[in-house]
Amino acid sequence: MMGTIHALNGVVIGIIILQTSVVAPSVFRVLGEEHAGKFLRSLFPKFFVILVTFGIFGAAFSFSSQQLNSAVVGLLTATLAMIAYLLIPATNQARDEGNNKRFGLLHGASVVLTILVLIINVVNPILGY
Repeated sequence: MMGTIHALNGVVIGIIILQTSVVAPSVFRVLGEEHAGKFLRSLFPKFFVILVTFGIFGAAFSFSSQQLNSAVVGLLTATLAMIAYLLIPATNQARDEGNNKRFGLLHGASVVLTILVLIINVVNPILGY
């Protein structure tokens, strides 16, 4: 069962790295800011929903195999990704209104939440939970 749990950690890690270091920067380079923004507004909600889903699966597998530390990682993954998902409308509104300070704060919060999800999913298999 630990193999399944760690595989789910790996999928979460891979999704985050692919999205943040490959997809988003490439989209801006290829499509330009206006079109990239529209595309990413469609993509990022799906990104966070996928992370929530994998977090829930991870928590369920962990609970079923009595791996409570890994279950906490799954629940944190789902919760933090859900918070980031819920920030999307306010972040988009701030960008649309030209409120750069508010946009920066909300976008920064989303980035921090994503980094936390990445870190806990990297640490979980290393610590052997």
